[in-house]
Amino acid sequence: MSIVIWFNGPSQKDLVQSLPRQPIEIGCNYIEKLRPVDAVAAFDIGVVEQIKMQEGVEYYTRSDAQMPNWNIIVNQIVSGGNSGVLACWVAVEKYPQQPVYILGCDWGINDVSSFDHIYQTGPRRKYTTHSKKKIENLFKNWEVYVVHDGNPDVSLPVMKKDNFLQLIQ
Repeated sequence: MSIVIWFNGPSQKDLVQSLPRQPIEIGCNYIEKLRPVDAVAAFDIGVVEQIKMQEGVEYYTRSDAQMPNWNIIVNQIVSGGNSGVLACWVAVEKYPQQPVYILGCDWGINDVSSFDHIYQTGPRRKYTTHSKKKIENLFKNWEVYVVHDGNPDVSLPVMKKDNFLQLIQ
């Protein structure tokens, strides 16, 4: 078994519609507009306010973005992070340790999101060195791969999409 985490980068585009449903999927922000998931993580208050909750899905945010029926993450590691950091926290805290595959992590490659057409602010930097360190610390002693055909700015192993597809299917 494994966990798939969907970040918002456009590199997830070819997999978000075609990848067969995995046993555990966690996504950021508006992922449910593209595919069903088990859990959604949203950092920005405006995004949390706009998401329409679905039955059977768990929703997570930080304490500053509290809304009814959202699970609030109270942990220093998510402070100053982003939705990706929240999604990684959910994987570590809510699911048994197993291989994790992060898709749509385009950090350092572009500042575009699959959901820029929904956001009020438009493109902006999606991560910081601080966020990279948080994810690295969260996944200490876990088997984690960022699935990407390029070179994202991450301190985790990068797996090519074809290798991921051969492994996961």
